[in-house]
Amino acid sequence: MYFVVGGFVVCNLLSIQCNANAEGDALIDVKKMLHNPQNILESWDQNLVDPCTWIHITCDNSNHVTRVDLAYSGLSGSFSPRIGDLPSLQYLHLFHNSLSGSLPPSLGKLKNLIALNLSDNKFSGKIPTSLVELPNLRFLNLSNNQLSGPVPAGGSLSRFGSDSFKGNPGLCGGVVHKRC
Repeated sequence: MYFVVGGFVVCNLLSIQCNANAEGDALIDVKKMLHNPQNILESWDQNLVDPCTWIHITCDNSNHVTRVDLAYSGLSGSFSPRIGDLPSLQYLHLFHNSLSGSLPPSLGKLKNLIALNLSDNKFSGKIPTSLVELPNLRFLNLSNNQLSGPVPAGGSLSRFGSDSFKGNPGLCGGVVHKRC
């Protein structure tokens, strides 16, 4: 049950969680870990309950975040594990930025994810094994980063060829045809 007070949705009445608020909190945590010199994320305001009004965010009819489009945004910084708290997310596009650090294992919680494009950044470390647990994943591009170690085998990652991983000289095994 939601109530509108002064133009804002008030949640948690009668102990009911407001999904838009939980998803907004997750996105604010994502924003906090990013350096945003072009103010691309200026509309991401923690005082607004509904992230569906934010630029670069798309939601479904139930006000669940389904898409985050931040390609070519001049962003740097690291990737918050709170990205995994967007259960309806289908498209995550962060390509052509300068994001660094490791890929969070929480990406494996995004069971509705269809497309993941993190190419042309500076991500390092291993590809989380949790990525094999994304049953709806149909597009994956992790190319041109600094990822290393074995490409996790099986599951959803078995759908993708070496092009999804190219430009990561430290990767080995499976589709990259380089022995570990």
